[in-house]
Order: sequence, then structure tokens, then C-alpha cells
Amino acid sequence: MDIKKLTTLLPDHSADASLFVSTRDREGKMRYKWNVVLERGLSSDYGLFMPARLPYFTDAAITRLSDLTYAEMAWVIMRSFLPHDDISHEVLADICDGAYSEIHIPVEKAIDDNNLVIARLDRGPSCSFKDFAARFLARLMSHYLSVNKREATIIVATSGDTGTAIQTAFYGLPSTRVLVLYPADGVSEVQEKQMLSVKGNVNAVPVNGNFDACQQLAKGLLNNDEVRNRFHLTSANSISLWRLLPQTVYYFFIWAGLNKVFPGKNIIFAVPSGNLGNLTAGLIAKRMGLPVKVFIAGTNANNIFANIVGKGTASGSLSNKLTLANSMDISVPSNLERILFLYGESPANIADILLEKRSINPAVVDNLRRDVFGEDIITNEDIEAHIVRFWRRNNIVLEPHGVIGVAASFRYRQYFSEDKSIITVLETASPAKFPDFQKNYPDIPIPQCPSVKNLVGIDLNTIRPPKVAAEPGAIIKELEILTSGN
Repeated sequence: MDIKKLTTLLPDHSADASLFVSTRDREGKMRYKWNVVLERGLSSDYGLFMPARLPYFTDAAITRLSDLTYAEMAWVIMRSFLPHDDISHEVLADICDGAYSEIHIPVEKAIDDNNLVIARLDRGPSCSFKDFAARFLARLMSHYLSVNKREATIIVATSGDTGTAIQTAFYGLPSTRVLVLYPADGVSEVQEKQMLSVKGNVNAVPVNGNFDACQQLAKGLLNNDEVRNRFHLTSANSISLWRLLPQTVYYFFIWAGLNKVFPGKNIIFAVPSGNLGNLTAGLIAKRMGLPVKVFIAGTNANNIFANIVGKGTASGSLSNKLTLANSMDISVPSNLERILFLYGESPANIADILLEKRSINPAVVDNLRRDVFGEDIITNEDIEAHIVRFWRRNNIVLEPHGVIGVAASFRYRQYFSEDKSIITVLETASPAKFPDFQKNYPDIPIPQCPSVKNLVGIDLNTIRPPKVAAEPGAIIKELEILTSGN
């Protein structure tokens, strides 16, 4: 990596790398350093961290980024957020090289819509888009802990893919332990096998509740000073800003590749949206200068965000519904408050909005609609039908989450038929994680990924631990078991 060359590509308007804010800071006066954000994961006021300001890349600067490898592009973008004094150029280069030396993002062009492509983010170690950010976070945290002679226990709530991505990224790293909480009856069999097959310094436990319960448990323990200090707790969910910011990189990288293939064309990203971390990263990238025309946010029946964009209200959206797209079965997305904050909602109002005690500022909704088109795909029958249709017309196999991005794109085309922009659907997981679908459609081949192929022959019943109660005391016991050897 030619660091001298890369430093010439840094934006003139960089973020203040030592300053971050909370989405719920009513006074707007508190500032946090990058390492506090890394260690805590969640602000003491229960808000989520955001950069105090964002770096900005001009069109000319983005053009200069276009010939970089993924690792080099990650260095330039993440350099804009990390202070040089704490993370040297050389250390950051090692982190990026280690995380992204073998990154590959295939782009597949649809036959029945010449302006629609699929960007496959499912080719990492755990066959999920979560690998991109998890690998950077793990190496950043490992370096920080080593230099400061510290330890950390990462608590993670997952609706399916985050768990294995974090386990894989942190597996074997010194001074770290990982506890994954997943809904006992809310993940696919393959996802559960993946999580339970990784041992050592990482562990996964099934919680007797839905993902929202897992997420609230993780947040509650992170904000319990006694528990957090006892176990050195931090987060690797997308509530952690250092899990979220690396996701901006693949938007820049994919955009650069498409701009070469389709010069002069506007580019739209269609994003399957559950906990909204993926979409939030894209919106941040746009604020950083990436010239994305609009984002299409596709949700399943858990459609609070589609309702906000479409109807201007979250009212009546909070019941959790189980769907084929289980990783998006989230009634209250964590990153919704980051999006509201980004688009001008008052920090004093955010907590009440999430509890449906207050309406969203109409000006915030108007601002959001300029950048986002939201659409929900309500039924499992619709999800299945779109998978079958897309395979038979394009010879491309998608899974339930990615196909929601495709279906939302079709709806966008219906509303804006004159728009000839290139729509790029982010495929977020490998179809191999959802093989049950093939039972009804044996003619659709399910592509394999190595980490799933390795699970063949494992009987889930022999490795599945007992469910644990969705209460803090039960999770504290799991933390004690995980850390008892240290």
C-alpha cells in the first residue's frame, strides 16, 4: 500500500477525528473521542454515537479514488475518521490489508431490466455483508486493546447474520471475548448452525424472545455501569459506530466500479432494510459527497421505516412479525434514530418518537424523502414469488432479504418509469443460508459458500444449548461462563 500516494487523496474537509456526539444529547454540548466510542458502543444517555461532522469528498476526489483497491479505499475513508496520533498511517494500512486483502464484490446484470444490477456482498467468510465491517472492527479493536493492555467482552444481538460475522472476525483474537444473543426461534437453521459451530473465545446463546428482546438486553447491559465495567463490555452491532462507518466504504467502491461501466448514468442503491445500519451507512456516504441519486429502502412486514417515508409516521408499526426474511424481523430498528438525527430531528424528541409518544417533525420526513424511497414487501408469498421470478428471468439466485431490494426496485420503476438510472441492489447474504426455500422449488440451484458447506452433516439438535430467559440476570450468567477462564 502506497501510503504517501493515499495521503494525497484525503479530503480537504475531514471530520474532526477526535469528536463524536450522541443522538440524544439534548444540549448538544458533549463531545467524545474515538476510543470512548469504541469502548462504550452506546452513549451514557442511551443514544447512539455519530461523527460531530463528516469528511467531504468532491466529485474530483471521488474520481481519484476510483482506481484504488478496496483496502486502499478503506484506508482513505477511515483515515478521515481516525486520529493520526492514536492510529498511525502504517497501523491503519495493516488493519485495512488484513481485513480486505481478499475482498471481492461480483456485480451481476439482470437480463429483464438492463438498468438493474446485483452487487453481491455475500462472498465473505460468513457469507454475509456483515463481514465487511466486522473484519475492520475486529482488527481496530484488537490493536487498541493490545496497545493499551486492555480486555473487552463484545456483546452482540443478532437477527441472523451479525452473529457469525462477528464471531468469525474476532475468533482467536487475544484479549477479546464475544457473546452473541439470538432469538431462539427467529433465525434459519443454517444461521444457527454457523453461530453454534464457532467456539473458543466466542459463544452464542438462544434467547427465549425475538430480536428486539435480544437488542434491548444488549443495550441495557451496555448502559449498566456495574456490568459494563465488570466484564469490560462493548458492542459490535451496528449500534457501534465503528461497526457502521466501515460500511460506507463499499458504497464508494461499488459506485466507482459502476461509474466506469455506465459513465454518465445516475446510480441508485436498493437496500434491504431491517436494523437500518446498511441504509444509514449509505446515507452517510451520500453526505460525504458520494453522488447517489436516491436510496430505495425495501422492508418486509416489519415496515416501520417504509411507513415513515411513505406516510410520515411510525404509528402502529411496532409489533414484531416473523417472515422468510428473518434478519429483517425487527420492529424498532436501532439505526432509525441515527437517520432521524442525520436528517434534522431534535435529540430531545428521538426517544419519545421511538416509543410512539411523539410525531416526527414533518420537515425531517420531507428531507428524508428527497433521498429515500421506501417500500414494503408484506407477505412471504410475495417474497417467494419474486425469488422464483428473478431466477427464471435472469438466471440469478437471490435469498429472501436481497430479493426484497429487487421487489422494492420494481415498485420504484412503476412510480418513476421515466427514470433510467442504474439501480444497484445489495445482496446481503448467500442463498446457501436459506436452503429450505429449495424444497418447494427444486429447479432453483442454491449456490454454496465455504462456511455453509462445512456445516453439512452437523445435527443441530446435538449442538443447540438450552434457551435462556430474556432477562438481564440470565445473560449475566452467560457472561460469567464466557469470562470464567480469565
